[in-house]
Amino acid sequence: MTKNGQIFKRICFGGIGVYLANCICIAADDRLRSPLWDYLGLGYTSFFGVVLVLSVFGLITLAISQHIKKRKVTGLQPISRKYTISFIVSYIPYVLLLLYSLYCSKFGFTFFTTSYGWEGFYSAFVIMGFVFCVIPVFPFCIFWQILYIVKWVRNRKARQEKHI
Repeated sequence: MTKNGQIFKRICFGGIGVYLANCICIAADDRLRSPLWDYLGLGYTSFFGVVLVLSVFGLITLAISQHIKKRKVTGLQPISRKYTISFIVSYIPYVLLLLYSLYCSKFGFTFFTTSYGWEGFYSAFVIMGFVFCVIPVFPFCIFWQILYIVKWVRNRKARQEKHI
């Protein structure tokens, strides 16, 4: 791993440490009335949760980049079939949200009141889309799709330059 990679890894672990320190502060303010695991989820919806998510995404990016570099060094194709399949699978949550919204347009979506048709579709799409953003399903899928496309384009350019 390069020196910049080591620094980046330390920054990411530092971000995770900051998140954990914030959770411990929340637990200390509450005098540990609940189990410690409960406090780990409380900090998630704050600024510190954003730091945690960015740190985890950074570590994932670093790990994938290192794996691709190892594959290049050994002479294997940098982007394997598993990566391509996982890229395609990352679209499943969007399709499920769309199907659920279509279901709710016909059979109704209840959130305080029951709504049908376009209003039911729209309400289900927005509210469940927000839920999938709070539980980082959509951000992770978008992150993975962007990372895959960037790595694919870089690999393709490197192959074209190699042939010229």
